[in-house]
Amino acid sequence: MTEQIVGYCGLLCNECPVFIATINNDHEARVELAKKYSNEKCQFEPEDIYCVGCHEIDVENSKMCSACKIRACGVKKEVENCGWCNEYPCDLISEYVPEDSKERKRLDKIKSNLS
Repeated sequence: MTEQIVGYCGLLCNECPVFIATINNDHEARVELAKKYSNEKCQFEPEDIYCVGCHEIDVENSKMCSACKIRACGVKKEVENCGWCNEYPCDLISEYVPEDSKERKRLDKIKSNLS
């Protein structure tokens, strides 16, 4: 897969281990990622490690993405990703995507290319 898929938050899906495990149908990777991402507040099972990108319709039942506030906002505003939004950077981005992160820099670049 050579096409870059950018999530609403600026995450490059093609580099995301959950996306990669899903696309490759890699059960062993899902087992390891479920252990890695589980904590006291949220436990993941291997079947929860599923993502085909936040632009897909079937993420509503995904434990990984269904509660994502950034995704919900992007879907509501019908933007490709947050860099395309006229309110970027908003409070949600400021809260969840650090200014010095690769994701924020990616969104900044997308925004600047649209101006």
